[in-house]
Amino acid sequence: MNIKILNFEPMNNVHLNEIKLLEKLINELNENKNVTDTLEEFIKDVEEHFAFEESLMKKYNFFAYIPHKMEHDKILNELYTLRDKNNEYLKKYFNERFIPWLNNHIETIDTVTAGYFNMIGAEVK
Repeated sequence: MNIKILNFEPMNNVHLNEIKLLEKLINELNENKNVTDTLEEFIKDVEEHFAFEESLMKKYNFFAYIPHKMEHDKILNELYTLRDKNNEYLKKYFNERFIPWLNNHIETIDTVTAGYFNMIGAEVK
């Protein structure tokens, strides 16, 4: 899966790691494996990804913090409902909902966020 590269390397690193986990999950779903552990690992990674971005947005007073966080919260709430779903449902969700959402999110609000961080010289500590 290819994603847009942003103007803020720490966000790219988080996104690329998440994509690796997502690809692992999709592969396991396609092989009809038990994905319980991989799904939990993915959800935990998404939680950390969003917390990372949100902490930087707060630290640097990002002007669009609230709508960005609302997008994160919406997706996390969706991910939490997936824990008891079968593989066919999960395949459909990730291919038809999550992947298109992620691409759009990165190409829109994450691009603006990364540009802001780059412009102000934000640092990750």
